[in-house]
Amino acid sequence: MDDILDASYYLGGKAAEASKTLDIVIGSGDIVTIDELPEDPQELITFLEAESCGVKYWVLVAQAYASDGKLQEAVTIAEKGASRDFKGSERDQLLVLLASAHFEFVTRSVDRAQHLQKAEESLAKVDDTHSVPVLVSQAILHMHKDEVESALQIFDRLLKLDSTNCVALLGKAHITLSKTQSYTNALKIYQQVLVLNPLMKPDPRIGIGLCFWFLKDRSMAINSWTRALEMDQNNFKAKLLLTLAKFDNVFTNSLSDEQFIESYKEILQETYKLHQIAPNDKVILMVLASYFYSKGDYDTVERIVNRVITSCSDEMAAAKSSKLTPFTSKILSQGSFWLGRVAYARNDFTQAQKYYHEAIRLDDKNLVAKLGLGQAQLSRGSSEEAIITYESIVRTNAKSLEFHYALGLLYAQSKSRSKHEQAIQMLERYIRLSSNRGLAVANMKQDEAYLNKEPVVLNAYLQLSQLYSSKDISQSLSYLNKAIESRKQIGSDAPLEVYNNIGVFNFIKNNEAAAMENFNIALNMVHDYKIPEDTMDEKAVSLPSDLKAPITYNLARSKESSNEAEAIDIYNKLLEECPNYFSAKLRLLFLDAVSTNKTSKKELEEEIKELLHSHASNLEVRSFYGWFIKTFGKKIGLKPDADTQHQKETLVDYDSHDCYALISLANIYCVMAREVKSSKEEDKRKKYFLRAIDLFTKVLSIDAKNAFAAQGLAIIYIENKEQTKGLDILRKIRDSLNDISVYLNLGHVLVELKQYSKAIESFEIAFVRFTNSSDPKILSFLGRAWYLRGLAEKNLSYLKKGLEYSEEALAKSSTNKSALLFNVAFVKFQIADFLSKLPAEQRTVEDINEAIGNLNDAIADLNHLASEDEKHPPFPKSELKARANMGTNTLLNRLNVCLEETKENVSQLNSKLEEAKRLRQKEELKRAQEEEERLAALKAKEEELAKERAILQEQAQQWAEEARQNLVAESEDDDKFLEEEKTEGKKKKGKKAQANGKKSGKKGSKKKKDFINDSDGVESPPSEDNEPAEPVLPSGDEEDEAPSTKKTQRKKRTVADDDDENDEVDGAPAKRRKQFKSQEIVEDSSEDEGGEGQGDDDGLF
Repeated sequence: MDDILDASYYLGGKAAEASKTLDIVIGSGDIVTIDELPEDPQELITFLEAESCGVKYWVLVAQAYASDGKLQEAVTIAEKGASRDFKGSERDQLLVLLASAHFEFVTRSVDRAQHLQKAEESLAKVDDTHSVPVLVSQAILHMHKDEVESALQIFDRLLKLDSTNCVALLGKAHITLSKTQSYTNALKIYQQVLVLNPLMKPDPRIGIGLCFWFLKDRSMAINSWTRALEMDQNNFKAKLLLTLAKFDNVFTNSLSDEQFIESYKEILQETYKLHQIAPNDKVILMVLASYFYSKGDYDTVERIVNRVITSCSDEMAAAKSSKLTPFTSKILSQGSFWLGRVAYARNDFTQAQKYYHEAIRLDDKNLVAKLGLGQAQLSRGSSEEAIITYESIVRTNAKSLEFHYALGLLYAQSKSRSKHEQAIQMLERYIRLSSNRGLAVANMKQDEAYLNKEPVVLNAYLQLSQLYSSKDISQSLSYLNKAIESRKQIGSDAPLEVYNNIGVFNFIKNNEAAAMENFNIALNMVHDYKIPEDTMDEKAVSLPSDLKAPITYNLARSKESSNEAEAIDIYNKLLEECPNYFSAKLRLLFLDAVSTNKTSKKELEEEIKELLHSHASNLEVRSFYGWFIKTFGKKIGLKPDADTQHQKETLVDYDSHDCYALISLANIYCVMAREVKSSKEEDKRKKYFLRAIDLFTKVLSIDAKNAFAAQGLAIIYIENKEQTKGLDILRKIRDSLNDISVYLNLGHVLVELKQYSKAIESFEIAFVRFTNSSDPKILSFLGRAWYLRGLAEKNLSYLKKGLEYSEEALAKSSTNKSALLFNVAFVKFQIADFLSKLPAEQRTVEDINEAIGNLNDAIADLNHLASEDEKHPPFPKSELKARANMGTNTLLNRLNVCLEETKENVSQLNSKLEEAKRLRQKEELKRAQEEEERLAALKAKEEELAKERAILQEQAQQWAEEARQNLVAESEDDDKFLEEEKTEGKKKKGKKAQANGKKSGKKGSKKKKDFINDSDGVESPPSEDNEPAEPVLPSGDEEDEAPSTKKTQRKKRTVADDDDENDEVDGAPAKRRKQFKSQEIVEDSSEDEGGEGQGDDDGLF
């Protein structure tokens, strides 16, 4: 971070050059040039005093010493100048310069407390405390004293006075960046400074680059520092920041080891050059410490760190201050961190933990120190402490990759299920965070976007796969595939164990083709495995053969269902290579026992006994022998309790916690309990069940996820009429155990609970998923479930479905046909009985005929089962014969009666339907006739109306012709009357002129009076209430208003006249119309002669 001000700010770039030669004007006007500054500033002080030089030259000389690095000489000159008789602003200049020199001492950590006090004393002596230089110095003083708020207030005050004050802006940007960490706001202020003064010292581009770096825009940060270096090739901080940025780039974005090594060497060379320029720079020393640690040169690391610590201690002693600056705290924290790593590498975990604690105390944000602390705690066996450490970090650093990964692994090591869930959450979040390291991704190219992804540690995928394996095999398999993809992205391949595990999971999911593919890949990797030439590790030498045997066995196991012969060949080859691999031998014996039958069961027993003799303590061999005795013991003449004795021997002599033996004994006790039928022996039955419960419970205490033991408990609940508890357990087992027995047991208990549709679903899953669709036992279960559902829901189609499944079970069965034949006959009887009890309207003739035929077949089947030819009837023959007789004598007669009733009912129903059809047709015919009559009447009425309209139209035309003729006659009368009125008017004018020659001014008034008198004898027009319709005026009449009431009346009369003309067909008298027209013309003539009435002309026709 750049300081707010330094010597370059006081002098400026040009001033720094000019300070090498000083031109001083003396009192005589001559110019004295000083080429070199004397070692003793007293010579120049004497000279300045003797010549009475102004304050300008005192300041110039002091700046020259400061720019030359001679701060004490600059302080001496400034103090001497301030003690002279300068007043006001001149003296203030020297005091501000003096304070600035003390600030430079503080920056260099030279007697920090003393120089801060002297700077404060200098500023206290100024006269104008409100001047800009003084305010700037006060703000810097506050910043050095870590009084950020006070400094910020002064900077804001300066900016109110002058918003372009670059020093105030730079100080505010510094505070915003380092204290508030508001990088966006700081960036805007730095950019504002750059616009105002591109040549500003310190260079605002350094701050701009830092803001971009913290905002995750690394390219813009590098561009800013590069530009700062172009502006000043000696800018050490720009060089240092660019070097650190290159280190970051090479550590995070190298695509290969070769690229990393080449780039790392180049950056180390640049770091060495910087070290030569500033051999005591602490940041460079920390970088070199990391390099020597990576080389394993721990002694050099310790020497470097101790050198840094000593330097910091000396600076604090020189500054006479016990308070660490933020920079010093961070440097010392890094030093303690590297000392902790060195101690950890030397297996001194206790000392390492102490160093990490010290690093965290000095800088609480030192995350790598916290990571090291957790590792040290874990190495000391304090896993709980490590978890607490990492949890506290994750709470405050939600996007930290390393801590999520470490915490996920620690959670996974716990035995708690809740911790396992937390492990899954942490590791999955780690993978999501790795996809985006938090860098800016807008407009990012494909290569850059790829670099923005942090490579995921392979162990994270493997750990997640292991955590999911106990609850979600599909998800576990998904993470193994992602592990392979992550290795391929970097041009590598996953370990062969990953492919083997993928094959195992696919085999469990019955995806045998995918399983074989992955097993073959793993085998090929075993063949291609190369043992290092210089290795002395026996395990590495024997690794290929150790891995080949189990993978080969897995491959053969996956081929058993698709190609049994090839699987047997693989087992035999495996036994040739590994004769003691008894798992392969057991599979060969199992296939011979259940499939190929090449060897007799007696010979198989001898081979198993021989294998058991050589591996007496092997529980897998003992379990297989127990299965063989239980399955084939009766056929080879073994004792009934041979299985029980063998399992007891296993538990007593070899392993009392053998789960297979415990479950086998528990199942035997369950069978013994079921065989107790007498109610008198109920206590004995409960005793057997309790023993079975004890054994199943013991298995679950050994293996809490043993689904077979849990299923045994569920069966006991169901046997004791607690179906709901048993059902709950079976449903949980279904989610973890993919076995046919689970679905069959679920089907049985659901049938008992009368949930027939769900029971059918379970049976169908077992039938389709685990058999080749030809298992007669499951078909029989389906037939029974459909039959019971049909009875419960009184649905004949369900009963028929049950009959279909029962017949299919009989057809596909090769043994025990008598029981299945009885089932078919029984269902047929039940269908016949069901039909006989149905109401007549719900039966059909076809169903009854079919039932009669099936009933006859059932009677025949029962007679066959009751005959002497049947050796193993399912029930006593007498009962079978009685049922057959009942069918013949009773049920068959009832069906025949039902058939007649149904036929009669169908006949009656058909008659009713025909009658209803006839009535409906009659009703429809009646409605059709009524509709025709209505249409005919409507048509006649329309014709009559048409005739009336024609007559009215003809009459209207006649009236229109008469109106036209009347209009012509009126026009002729009006013309004649107009001529008479004109003649009479001229005569009146002559008389009035002779009698009233001197009263010509009243002529208009008299004429108006005559006009009114003339109108008095005219008959009034009809009122508006009697008008037949609204008048239609000529264009323009609606916009003109009459100037007087009388004129309006005239206009109304004209309109009334028009109305009368238009309504002549209504009988208006022609005389009235003629009078109105004449009156209108008279008025018009009178007004023309008198010169009045203008403006009313637009309202006349």
